[in-house]
Amino acid sequence: MKKLLTWLVPCLVLLAVVAWWRPDATAPVATDAVVTSGEAGTEPALETLQATPQAQAYRERQRFEADARDFFARASALGAVERSERAGRLTQQIDRYEAGGGLSAGEAVLLRTALVRATVEDPAQQAEEVAAIADRYRAHADRRMAAFLQQQRNDPRFQTYKAREAQVVAEVAAMSSIPAGLTRDQYLRRRLQEERERAYAP
Repeated sequence: MKKLLTWLVPCLVLLAVVAWWRPDATAPVATDAVVTSGEAGTEPALETLQATPQAQAYRERQRFEADARDFFARASALGAVERSERAGRLTQQIDRYEAGGGLSAGEAVLLRTALVRATVEDPAQQAEEVAAIADRYRAHADRRMAAFLQQQRNDPRFQTYKAREAQVVAEVAAMSSIPAGLTRDQYLRRRLQEERERAYAP
């Protein structure tokens, strides 16, 4: 029975979420036959499944995406106050999802840029704000890259690979013929991949 529940509960969560979001459904799809297929009272009720954090997070994300689509479709027809208020709420949600890893930097940049274009009428101000967004994310990316490179420099596996990389490049450059019908660049990439796998092998 435990093995059955281990497999069944995730499936019921998925069914509950799909049932909740069917556009033509006014009530959840009937799943009584599934829920009551085992001993009475052993499987959680559909309402309990819909109340799980995962199901709630899914519904919240769907609402966010629907709100964003609706806003961008109707922004030009909204009054200035409503447009500003809705844009502010979307900005807060973008901040939250980005901080939690629910949006990539690229997705966040696109959404923030679209919000500027939808809410700022003056072309010069639009350009300034879009440029500021790009500068902020570029600076953030530069900081992350610098931190990554510093981490790599302190990693002995990376140092081992870099030493072998120079040797392999010299070896391949000195070869008069390349095996397996590969070009020199293809063979070099293969050799370097092998060295990376060897250096970082557990």
